[in-house]
Amino acid sequence: MPRMSRKMLEGKFFHIMVQGIAQENIFPDDNSKGYYLSCLIDSKTKANIFIFAFCVMSNHVHILVEAENISKLSSFMNSANAKYAKYYNTINRRVGYVFRGRFKSELIEDTKYLINCLAYIHNNPVKAKIVENAKDYNYSSYINYLTRFGMIDFEEAKKHYDISPSNIKAIMKERSESRWLEHDDMIYENEKKVFEGLIIRYGLSKKNLDDNLMKKVAVELKERCGTSLRKTANLLEVSRERLRRAVADE
Repeated sequence: MPRMSRKMLEGKFFHIMVQGIAQENIFPDDNSKGYYLSCLIDSKTKANIFIFAFCVMSNHVHILVEAENISKLSSFMNSANAKYAKYYNTINRRVGYVFRGRFKSELIEDTKYLINCLAYIHNNPVKAKIVENAKDYNYSSYINYLTRFGMIDFEEAKKHYDISPSNIKAIMKERSESRWLEHDDMIYENEKKVFEGLIIRYGLSKKNLDDNLMKKVAVELKERCGTSLRKTANLLEVSRERLRRAVADE
């Protein structure tokens, strides 16, 4: 069994998620994944950030960090993402946004969630069926823990949990099949901004709000923002039953 104690944390631990614009594979090969990691290393030193876990996939990244405050966290991510965006646009001879909006961060309030997050991040390549064993994926920090070598801030991490390879393996084994790992990977866009854009695009008004248009809006809000039918009905100022019928109508 893994060795850990449950205790409240001080509100400075975060699970960070970033995604390529339009779910584009912005980390398509070893060079790009490695370069993004180098951006993280460079930026964490400047912002005084501690990294406890990471996983760079083809179109998104998960990072578990300790930050002094939100300002430091933003400085860290903005610096790393700006540096990588410049690199990506240069090698692909393109211009424009590379990342899907601002990074998303979730506050981690206790050690149980911290450990769950650690396992979840390391299990991403397994869940995506890229590898059968998390230790075989080169761009996650799981192998860092097993070898005690890499960009993880081991001295800081061991203040909060047992970082020995045997304990990290036990954590992974215990949580690999946990329902917690079914947590949605989607990084949603800002609902208000997306809805405002749809109003402009479709010229939304009570006069032109037919079933077909309601369905288009509901589907797009669901895909981009995770918006429920109840919330969409409120935004459109229609009954939920009317919207439900419109969405179900093929």
